[in-house]
Amino acid sequence: MSSGKAASDKAQATQAPAGAGAVADDVVISTLAGRLSAAATAVSATIRGYDHATLGAWVNDNTTDILYPLDAEHKAAAAKQVPQPNDAAAAKSAAAATAFVDRKGPNPFAGLSREQLSAISNDDSGTFTINERRAAFTQAYDEEQAWRTQVVAQAMQEYNTTGKMTNFFKSVLAHFNTLPQLEQSPYPANYASDLEDKIKLDFNYFNHAAGNGGPTPGSLADMLKNQDKKGLDLFDLLIR
Repeated sequence: MSSGKAASDKAQATQAPAGAGAVADDVVISTLAGRLSAAATAVSATIRGYDHATLGAWVNDNTTDILYPLDAEHKAAAAKQVPQPNDAAAAKSAAAATAFVDRKGPNPFAGLSREQLSAISNDDSGTFTINERRAAFTQAYDEEQAWRTQVVAQAMQEYNTTGKMTNFFKSVLAHFNTLPQLEQSPYPANYASDLEDKIKLDFNYFNHAAGNGGPTPGSLADMLKNQDKKGLDLFDLLIR
């Protein structure tokens, strides 16, 4: 075989298929795509027929397994796991995940979509090792926490400016609707509809009134307006 053809074959083998996402350089992406497909198929077969409560409980059980104690015994047992099938690329991915858990390397699944991360973390078929599942779970968790930090800051600004949190609820609902089904399942079944109700109400927490209604008796705005003590601030009012 010519060196040119060998280089071409290698390039094809490592080229990322559509939707595979970005991963660490030492993980062969074409192999990862096949493993992702196998994991998604296994998860779909497992959860077929589950209602919302059953699915949420199953996901929570998976999370408990993934977040095993990081003591020497548990880490050693996890590090011994091998992916199935244990080809060279899968073995590299598993080793990279173990290095990540040991804080000796980056997360090998950074850059994958939340759907792909969910498929890996919830796949208990053996396609991915427990450390790969933990790495995928951690990546999704870190992304979720980063989003929450940002949206809470925006919510506080909205509340301090308008007394409302309507745009916050809109952001939360839009984000929730983008999450994979498995990530949605631990939330209450009425989570989305409850957010929709809050958005429609457009409540002003400062005036304690819906929409653009004025301050109602007993609201923070009313108490501030009628305060009879100089220097009374919001924290004083909250404990009255």
